[in-house]
Amino acid sequence: MLTLLISVQLLAGCSLGQKPVEQAAPPKPAQDQLQKLELLNQTADDMYKKVMQGDLAGGRAALQQLSEQIPQIRYEGITTLEGLNALTTTITQSKRVFNAVNLSPEEGQVSVATIRLATDALTHPREPMWIQHYRLLQDDLEQMERSMHAQNKPELLAADAKFRQHIAVLHPSLLISRDPIEIEKLDSLVLFISDQVRSEQELYKQILNVMPSLRHTIDVLFLKKEATAYLPIIDDHNPILWTLVMGTIILTVLSFVAWRLSKKDGGVITIRKSLEE
Repeated sequence: MLTLLISVQLLAGCSLGQKPVEQAAPPKPAQDQLQKLELLNQTADDMYKKVMQGDLAGGRAALQQLSEQIPQIRYEGITTLEGLNALTTTITQSKRVFNAVNLSPEEGQVSVATIRLATDALTHPREPMWIQHYRLLQDDLEQMERSMHAQNKPELLAADAKFRQHIAVLHPSLLISRDPIEIEKLDSLVLFISDQVRSEQELYKQILNVMPSLRHTIDVLFLKKEATAYLPIIDDHNPILWTLVMGTIILTVLSFVAWRLSKKDGGVITIRKSLEE
């Protein structure tokens, strides 16, 4: 039931010194690229509507069309290598869901919602649909903070799980639209907080100290003008503990970046005509 609510929610609203070196502007997408992207987006929209109406067979057929259309498009000037990889990975994962022996309608709905947001991010770079869900993430964080202040571990676990699922649905769209470095910051903070939430120790204050950084990162990704450099609350009574917490964050970030680099295979992504398993 939680995954069903997620899919519905996510698509319901639908310096003084040396002068810096100017970088060349990225190439503008050609007209044929834009036309193919629009067709891709229409196919994704058709797939989403069919699945949400209970037509899983029709959704599976539309998903196959998507997997055939994606390799026919040139993505220079549209998204980064990481964004393209996120799109193809999302399609592959969705095909696994729809090819499962026991297909869960709820999993199918979440899967197509993720794709729908991703293709919209490609075709509407200035005003993508995913940008409308800032309030949804803020509600998740507020629930987590209330649970921590009340030291209610079960509610905190539930709120964290819902937040991570929302992030997972938005994640491909974020990689398509934003700087991958900023996404790595987000992933590292989410991973650190989630590990702390699920630990046997109840270090509520240490998690709360990291929450401002997470809020700031989300503000940056959602282009909020009021985004400011939040400062964590230092625990004067336990400076050694706070040092350990910050050290853990740094190690988590470094480990995550190393893992991401190891997955890139030297920065080369092979795209076949069909994304069959």
